[in-house]
Amino acid sequence: MRADAERNRAAILAVAGRLICEDHRVDVSMDEIAAAADVGKGTLFRRFTDREGLIRAVFDDRTCRAWAQAREIAADPALPAAERIVAYVAAVFDLCSGLQPLLRALPESCHARTWGPWQALLADLIAEAAPEADAQFLALAVFASLRPEITAAISAPRHRAGVLALTARILGPGRR
Repeated sequence: MRADAERNRAAILAVAGRLICEDHRVDVSMDEIAAAADVGKGTLFRRFTDREGLIRAVFDDRTCRAWAQAREIAADPALPAAERIVAYVAAVFDLCSGLQPLLRALPESCHARTWGPWQALLADLIAEAAPEADAQFLALAVFASLRPEITAAISAPRHRAGVLALTARILGPGRR
């Protein structure tokens, strides 16, 4: 890819992510994104085809970068397994929380494909910390507790604290 094309792509993803995720402008138009990224509308549509393609690209970009960080947390030999699990779940929660506008805009089928490896890594970590546990079920239960409907019912800080407390509890006494 040409350097200017890569620069344009990065600018578009950054602007779209900021407008949709940070500014909570879920209704932002492709025209507004193109103008804010200082690219032509044609460039935007050639690169991403439509709004869903752009949203998927922003989602993929953010989750890809977060996946690299989450794997580092999970593999950190300086932390006991239980601490890695809680840190990992905190990172996943923070990512999911920041991606809510994108998640609402994407079909549900994208979610399962995206989060499968994340759930598998959590199950591996749980199996390491609690070999007698049903690690796959517990990983799925933790991920189920990340659903945005919970944040809609209670505050985000309370939701995050609850998810982390649940995660610590599944590890059982003496493993926290």
